[in-house]
Order: sequence, then C-alpha cells, then structure tokens
Amino acid sequence: MKSNTLRRLCTLTYATLMLSQGLQAASVRVLAWNDDIALRKLAIADAKGPVLIEGMHPVQRTRAYQITTGDKPATIQALDKIDKDGKPAANPIIIPPGIKQPLLLLLPDAKTATGLQLLVLEDDAANFPWGGICLINASGQKLAFVYEKKSTALPFSWNPVLVNPGGDNRNMGAEFFIYDEPQRPIYSSVWQQKKDVRNMVFIVPGTDVRLGVVSIKIVSENRRVLEAQQANEKRP
Repeated sequence: MKSNTLRRLCTLTYATLMLSQGLQAASVRVLAWNDDIALRKLAIADAKGPVLIEGMHPVQRTRAYQITTGDKPATIQALDKIDKDGKPAANPIIIPPGIKQPLLLLLPDAKTATGLQLLVLEDDAANFPWGGICLINASGQKLAFVYEKKSTALPFSWNPVLVNPGGDNRNMGAEFFIYDEPQRPIYSSVWQQKKDVRNMVFIVPGTDVRLGVVSIKIVSENRRVLEAQQANEKRP
C-alpha cells in the first residue's frame, strides 16, 4: 500500500495514542509492515539505552523486548536516519491505557523523520485468543466478513474486530463483501481454522484491479511454536 494512504488511515488512531498518558513498563513485540521496513536497522530505546530490533518480518512478530520509562517515553530509533541534531531519528512509543501486551506495528510514512508511522495494537491472548481472527479493515470502506454463514460488520478503522470461530481444526470458507453489496464477494478463499493458531488479518486497498479491490495480509501465530521460543529465550 502507498505511504500516503497508510498515513491517512492511521492519522486518527495515532493522534489518539499521542494523547495517552505516560508509558508504563511493558513487554512489547514488533511487526514490520513490509520487507523494506524489515530490512532496516531499527532499535528500541528507553531509559536503559537502545537495543537493536532483530528478526523483523512482514508476517511474523519479533521476540519480546522489555521497555521501561524515565522522564520520557521509550522510542523506536531509526539508526539509518539522522535528525537535525545529529541523533538517530525516533518515534515515541505511546501505549494507550488498558493494553496488556503491546504489538508495535511499523508502517511506512515518508513524511516523518524516521520514515515510519507507529501503531500500537493489543496482542494479549486474553483479548485475542488462540483460534481467534483479528480483523483490521484499512480498505477505506465499510465491509462485511462472512464465514460459515456468519456475518460480521467491519467499520473502516484500524481498530481491530475479533471473530472467534471456535470448534475443531478444519477448512473454513472466508469471504469479504462491500457492506451494502452482499451479493458479490470482493474476496473469497478457504482458510485453515486451527485451535492453536491465531490470525491477524489486514484488509487493505488492492494494488492491481485485476486481482480485486482489496488485498489481504495475514499474520499467523502458532501457540506451540511461541511457547517453544519463549522457553528457549529463558535458557541461560
């Protein structure tokens, strides 16, 4: 998606985040929007100093990073871009009250010093459970998501909408419609529904009209894989 489109879609949410209260100590993970961002040299910096962000990928979260605050919020530093003071350009990490497990989504924005826009999403398993589907409609229009004859309205917003199909592992038909045009799907596919996997689904404007008016980006996470990674990180 083009940077200016992403910037328009995120403006309201980002402004809300900037009005939030001071950052609390937190464990955060990072998700790069695309390959260009994933390949950049970025760091998370707090009162203890900067830590290089490793393993960024467009469809996979990084490991958890522990951040704390001093007088200022933690930041995402662009080590490949220098600001007017000769320091790495930075975006503040403002976590809204109530978010238990922040996921930092790094979006492209050519008008910021870092070239990034930061969106904070709730990634806690209590609110986004295993087997669940988190839908984020950034398409620019109101949509409907239909699976197994169940329909969910998706307002045009970066605010997530949770769907929890439940049940056993299975193949599941998934369709998206323009909300006022329920007769013709704009996307139709078969998804694998698994109890130990949760899917974060971004619906964005399509870049090729021959392929459809929307594009779908799915970020999957497997509970067993995550637990194995966390156990490995705790080893001395």
